[in-house]
Amino acid sequence: MSDENKLIETAYVEHMSDHFRRTSEELLYAYQRNKEAARHHEAGAFKAALHHAKLSKHHSFNAHEHLKEALSIAERIDAVQPSSSQIRMPFVPSGVQ
Repeated sequence: MSDENKLIETAYVEHMSDHFRRTSEELLYAYQRNKEAARHHEAGAFKAALHHAKLSKHHSFNAHEHLKEALSIAERIDAVQPSSSQIRMPFVPSGVQ
């Protein structure tokens, strides 16, 4: 693999890693908003519960988008890498130790 390909792959991996980090943050926010919605609902504050539920939905959607983008990057990396049938292994005679 050339140095240029290694740099491109490294950039892809860093970008994909950033999407995974953002996904985890968004899922945490969604969880927190969902908990707030449940608290408000139990207290009878239905308007506030609806507001927090909508925010939770928004964060869940954002997490989904980040995961889709990470998957897209992973597919691009896979397309650039040679398949296992294209990789040539050095010849090592059997019985040589």
